[in-house]
Amino acid sequence: MKIIFSRAFKVFIWPIFISGLFTFQSAFSQSEPPFQIGENSRSIISGNQTREYLLYIPTKYNGKTHLPLVLLLHGTGGFPKGVMELTGFSKVADKNSFIIAAPDYQSGADYEFIKDLIREICSKVPIDKKRIYAAGISLGAAMSSRLACDPSTGIAAIGAVAGLQFSWNCAPTRPVSVIAFHGTADSLDRGMENYVSDWVELNGCNKHPMTKKISDNVIQITYSGCKEKAEVVLFRINGGEHTWPDSPIADRLEKMGIRVNKEINATNLIWRFFEGHSLP
Repeated sequence: MKIIFSRAFKVFIWPIFISGLFTFQSAFSQSEPPFQIGENSRSIISGNQTREYLLYIPTKYNGKTHLPLVLLLHGTGGFPKGVMELTGFSKVADKNSFIIAAPDYQSGADYEFIKDLIREICSKVPIDKKRIYAAGISLGAAMSSRLACDPSTGIAAIGAVAGLQFSWNCAPTRPVSVIAFHGTADSLDRGMENYVSDWVELNGCNKHPMTKKISDNVIQITYSGCKEKAEVVLFRINGGEHTWPDSPIADRLEKMGIRVNKEINATNLIWRFFEGHSLP
C-alpha cells in the first residue's frame, strides 16, 4: 500500500520552545551538552550519516528513574516538530512521565536509523526496556508496524493512525499489542482493516471481537483472549480522513479542508493502551 502524508504537514513550521531549565548529566556522554527538560535537538551517526532527532524529557523527570520510551514517527513529508504538534504527545508525557523520541526520517530506507536510535537513547538515558513503544501516522504507522515485527527492537506495543501494516515476514518473539485508528473516508488507507486481521492471527486472539459504539461516528472493535495478555484494538471512524483524531491543531487543519474527528482523542487512547501493555 502506498502511503502519502504531506498535505497536513506543510503548516507545521511554528517553533516549540523547550520548557524548564533543569538538566541531568549522569546518563549521557560528557562530550555532549546535557539533556534538558523539554525538547532536545540531537543527532547520531547512523549508516555513516549524521541523523537528526528530537528527544522530549518530561517536566518532572529526575534523571535517574527508568521511564518508558515512546518513538513518535511522522508521515511522509513530515518532520519531528510537526508530529509533536499534530499529536500533542508532549503534554501527555509531562502528565504521565515518559520520554519521547521523534526521529527525522523520510522513508522505509531509514529503518536502520530508527533501530540505531533506540539503542542510542537506551545507552544514554535511563529507559525502562520493558516499556518501549512506537506510535505514528501514515508512513509512521507503517514504520511502527515494521518495528513491532522485528524481534530485535523490543517494542511492547504500537499505536497506528491511518497506516497500520503487516509484513509477510513478521516474526516477533512474542505477541505485540496493537491499537489502530481507521477513517472510512481515508482513501490512502483502504486496506488497513485487513492488516488488523493479520495481527489478530499472529497474536492468537479470539477472532470474534467485542464491538462497542463510542460515539455517533466511532466504533471500538476489541480482540481479546490473545497470547500472553496481548490485545488488538481498532477504532473505526465513520467519515474519518487521513489525519490524527482530535489533534491539538485541528482548527488549522480544518482551515485547509481536512476534517478532523474530535469524538475521540487518539493520543490519550494510545498512551492509555501503552500503559496496560509491557514486556514480561
